[in-house]
Amino acid sequence: MKILFVCTGNTCRSPMALGLFRLLVQQKDTAGRFILDSAGLSAAEGLPASKNAILVCQELGIDISSHQARRISGSELDLWDTFFTMSRTHAYILEQAGAPSQKIYVPSYIEDPFGQDLDAYRRCRDKLAEQLELFYQQTAAPFLRLES
Repeated sequence: MKILFVCTGNTCRSPMALGLFRLLVQQKDTAGRFILDSAGLSAAEGLPASKNAILVCQELGIDISSHQARRISGSELDLWDTFFTMSRTHAYILEQAGAPSQKIYVPSYIEDPFGQDLDAYRRCRDKLAEQLELFYQQTAAPFLRLES
């Protein structure tokens, strides 16, 4: 299953989601069944993950320090099985760009912690972890059963 985690700038939420989901699928021993990446709708190419995103992920043993932001391109919309967005607005923009709505997963709104303190990043990380577990149970696990 190919999953792209999508936010606005690809320096906070989507890199954290990518790191958290990688850990989740490793813990469930299904890591080899996924191709994962992250991108932003208006990312500045090559920016690192935000310092606070790196720190709160390190607290869980997740290293996103080598992340470099990238902007999603229209040519890759057909490559992904699922787009995990951070908001309905991200989903709407993807749909307008041509991503099929059935490929877009919208969790409970994930607030952007950009520019805020560590506690805001921790709240974002923890909400992402909760929503990623739900996503895994509702979308990824059934997909894996269909593949078997």
